[in-house]
Amino acid sequence: MLASGSIMTETVLRIGLAQIDSRLGDVERNVERHLDSIAGAREAGVDLLVFPELSLTGYRLLHLTPRVALKAGSPVLERLAEAARPMRVLVGFVEEGERGVLHNSAVLLSGGKAVYLHRKLYLPTYGIFQDKRFMVAGKRLEPASLPWGKVGVLICEDLWHPELARRLAVTGVKLLIVMSAAPGRIGAEPVPVSHETWETLTRSTAVVNTCWVAYCGRVGWEEGSFYSGCSHIVRPGGEIAERAPILDEHLLVAELDLRDADRLRWRLPLLDDERFDIEGPST
Repeated sequence: MLASGSIMTETVLRIGLAQIDSRLGDVERNVERHLDSIAGAREAGVDLLVFPELSLTGYRLLHLTPRVALKAGSPVLERLAEAARPMRVLVGFVEEGERGVLHNSAVLLSGGKAVYLHRKLYLPTYGIFQDKRFMVAGKRLEPASLPWGKVGVLICEDLWHPELARRLAVTGVKLLIVMSAAPGRIGAEPVPVSHETWETLTRSTAVVNTCWVAYCGRVGWEEGSFYSGCSHIVRPGGEIAERAPILDEHLLVAELDLRDADRLRWRLPLLDDERFDIEGPST
């Protein structure tokens, strides 16, 4: 029985991962694609809809980057926020921040407005990646607050730095969302090798942080790069719960009971045992 004045927190979240193909530099067309996905998610009873990294702009923007940048309160985002009611929607875009500085950002839209912002913390600039040439890395890591509890958001390369997921988990995050636009590699295998690497990352992250992980990737071709999609959801114990098809646009919908993280943390108290007093090498 609840004590007087206590509040029952919802624990079952119906999440949707919108695995879409974003057209490079065409914000107007991409907005329409987002609206289509929002309509489909509403019909499916989705509570939280997630889009891939830079879903409003495409990824390999290079010198197009400043032309497609939006402020966090832009009419484009307001339109999506209004269309999304009563859902919560997580969108990827190029953000024009303070003094015109550009960021690879994710914005959470709820109640007709932007309520949370995550700026990509690690910008790859090697191989085909040119992120740091055109954007500035974020400097702040914090969870988003939802009716189901705290949710962590990371963008692509961020997941390759495991301390970020751990820092979110120890604050009480039970669901980690990863928005990605990672190029794939096609081979003879039924699943792209690059995606096997991503599943290794997401599954290990779920296990060591005893949390749900939802990975939303994009599909399609862009400037010679191939994106396989392969969006998926991982249980706190590391098992794949749901997968989207490879190569095709798809709305992946699943119900997550965040109490599953609590149950595993009771049996496997890795976060409770975390130590911050160990001396030794540091950055």
